[in-house]
Amino acid sequence: MSSSNVPSIAISDKGIHFIFYAIFAILLYIPLRVNTKRSFSIVTTVVLVIVIGFVLGSVIELVQHHLIVGRFGEYLDLLANTTGLLIGVIISEVLYRKVVL
Repeated sequence: MSSSNVPSIAISDKGIHFIFYAIFAILLYIPLRVNTKRSFSIVTTVVLVIVIGFVLGSVIELVQHHLIVGRFGEYLDLLANTTGLLIGVIISEVLYRKVVL
């Protein structure tokens, strides 16, 4: 099958931000909450994941807006990032409580 015959999936830019940050939150949550030597409480883990993700997303948006010609940082991207972080944390904790992680 040539690449021109491969169907494309339409998803908005904000949807991609949401998905990437939800995955980021899950991948950051797991070692903080499940670490066998030093696992953090749920409150500490949630705060760390949200703060680290929010700061990272903010820095990326600021760099895009101020340092990359032709690119602009958007508040809606930051909102999608933060929503993805929150959903990722919720999914992670549900999996943790079900002993999947």
